[in-house]
Amino acid sequence: MLSKYYIPAFVWAVIIFIIIAMPGVYVPKPHGIWELLSYDKLIHLAMFAPLSYSILWGFRKNAKPNKQSYIITVIFGIIYAFFTEALQLYVIVGRNGNIYDAIADSVGVALGLLIFHKINN
Repeated sequence: MLSKYYIPAFVWAVIIFIIIAMPGVYVPKPHGIWELLSYDKLIHLAMFAPLSYSILWGFRKNAKPNKQSYIITVIFGIIYAFFTEALQLYVIVGRNGNIYDAIADSVGVALGLLIFHKINN
Protein backbone atom coordinates (compact mmCIF):
# COMPACT_ATOMS: atom_id res chain seq x y z
CA MET A 1 0.00 0.00 0.00
CA LEU A 2 1.28 3.43 -0.88
CA SER A 3 1.87 5.95 1.86
CA LYS A 4 0.06 9.28 2.16
CA TYR A 5 3.46 10.91 1.63
CA TYR A 6 3.29 10.07 -2.07
CA ILE A 7 0.12 12.14 -2.55
CA PRO A 8 2.09 15.28 -3.62
CA ALA A 9 3.88 13.23 -6.31
CA PHE A 10 0.58 11.76 -7.50
CA VAL A 11 -1.09 15.19 -7.60
CA TRP A 12 1.86 16.67 -9.50
CA ALA A 13 1.76 13.79 -12.02
CA VAL A 14 -1.94 14.55 -12.60
CA ILE A 15 -1.15 18.25 -13.07
CA ILE A 16 1.50 17.33 -15.67
CA PHE A 17 -1.06 15.15 -17.44
CA ILE A 18 -3.62 17.97 -17.49
CA ILE A 19 -1.05 20.40 -18.90
CA ILE A 20 0.08 18.03 -21.66
CA ALA A 21 -3.53 17.19 -22.52
CA MET A 22 -4.41 20.80 -23.30
CA PRO A 23 -5.11 21.25 -27.00
CA GLY A 24 -2.21 22.76 -28.88
CA VAL A 25 -4.09 25.94 -29.74
CA TYR A 26 -3.78 27.05 -26.10
CA VAL A 27 -0.02 26.58 -26.00
CA PRO A 28 2.02 29.46 -27.42
CA LYS A 29 4.41 28.44 -30.21
CA PRO A 30 7.94 29.85 -30.38
CA HIS A 31 9.15 31.30 -33.68
CA GLY A 32 12.53 31.71 -35.37
CA ILE A 33 15.63 30.78 -33.40
CA TRP A 34 13.46 30.26 -30.31
CA GLU A 35 12.13 27.07 -31.88
CA LEU A 36 15.56 25.54 -31.26
CA LEU A 37 16.24 27.25 -27.93
CA SER A 38 12.70 27.60 -26.74
CA TYR A 39 11.46 28.33 -23.29
CA ASP A 40 9.38 25.21 -23.83
CA LYS A 41 12.35 23.10 -22.72
CA LEU A 42 12.58 25.10 -19.49
CA ILE A 43 8.90 24.42 -18.91
CA HIS A 44 9.57 20.70 -19.32
CA LEU A 45 12.37 20.95 -16.74
CA ALA A 46 10.08 22.88 -14.42
CA MET A 47 7.35 20.26 -14.70
CA PHE A 48 9.47 17.16 -14.13
CA ALA A 49 11.92 18.38 -11.46
CA PRO A 50 9.15 18.74 -8.84
CA LEU A 51 7.83 15.32 -9.80
CA SER A 52 11.08 13.53 -8.99
CA TYR A 53 11.64 15.70 -5.92
CA SER A 54 8.19 14.86 -4.54
CA ILE A 55 8.65 11.13 -5.19
CA LEU A 56 11.89 11.19 -3.21
CA TRP A 57 10.18 13.23 -0.51
CA GLY A 58 7.68 10.39 -0.19
CA PHE A 59 10.54 7.90 0.15
CA ARG A 60 12.17 10.13 2.77
CA LYS A 61 9.02 10.33 4.86
CA ASN A 62 8.77 6.53 4.89
CA ALA A 63 12.48 5.81 5.38
CA LYS A 64 15.82 7.34 4.46
CA PRO A 65 16.10 7.38 0.65
CA ASN A 66 18.66 4.90 -0.60
CA LYS A 67 20.12 3.99 -3.98
CA GLN A 68 17.05 1.92 -4.84
CA SER A 69 14.67 4.83 -4.19
CA TYR A 70 16.72 7.05 -6.53
CA ILE A 71 16.69 4.35 -9.22
CA ILE A 72 12.92 3.86 -8.89
CA THR A 73 12.41 7.62 -9.15
CA VAL A 74 14.55 7.89 -12.29
CA ILE A 75 12.84 4.93 -13.96
CA PHE A 76 9.36 6.21 -13.16
CA GLY A 77 10.22 9.77 -14.23
CA ILE A 78 11.69 8.72 -17.57
CA ILE A 79 8.85 6.32 -18.33
CA TYR A 80 6.32 9.03 -17.48
CA ALA A 81 8.22 11.54 -19.65
CA PHE A 82 8.15 9.28 -22.71
CA PHE A 83 4.54 8.26 -21.99
CA THR A 84 3.35 11.88 -21.95
CA GLU A 85 5.23 12.65 -25.16
CA ALA A 86 3.76 9.58 -26.86
CA LEU A 87 0.27 10.70 -25.80
CA GLN A 88 0.90 14.11 -27.35
CA LEU A 89 2.21 12.54 -30.53
CA TYR A 90 -0.42 9.85 -31.08
CA VAL A 91 -3.52 10.67 -29.03
CA ILE A 92 -3.98 14.33 -28.15
CA VAL A 93 -5.26 16.37 -31.07
CA GLY A 94 -3.29 19.52 -31.83
CA ARG A 95 -0.21 18.47 -29.86
CA ASN A 96 3.04 17.00 -31.10
CA GLY A 97 5.28 15.10 -28.76
CA ASN A 98 8.92 14.71 -29.63
CA ILE A 99 12.12 13.13 -28.39
CA TYR A 100 13.66 16.49 -27.45
CA ASP A 101 10.81 17.23 -25.07
CA ALA A 102 11.18 13.76 -23.53
CA ILE A 103 14.90 14.42 -23.07
CA ALA A 104 14.12 17.79 -21.43
CA ASP A 105 11.64 16.00 -19.16
CA SER A 106 14.32 13.44 -18.24
CA VAL A 107 16.82 16.20 -17.48
CA GLY A 108 14.12 17.72 -15.27
CA VAL A 109 13.87 14.40 -13.42
CA ALA A 110 17.65 14.47 -12.86
CA LEU A 111 17.48 18.10 -11.73
CA GLY A 112 14.83 17.23 -9.15
CA LEU A 113 17.04 14.41 -7.85
CA LEU A 114 20.03 16.74 -7.55
CA ILE A 115 18.03 19.41 -5.74
CA PHE A 116 16.58 16.84 -3.34
CA HIS A 117 20.02 15.39 -2.66
CA LYS A 118 21.55 18.83 -2.02
CA ILE A 119 18.78 19.92 0.32
CA ASN A 120 18.42 16.65 2.23
CA ASN A 121 21.99 15.39 2.59
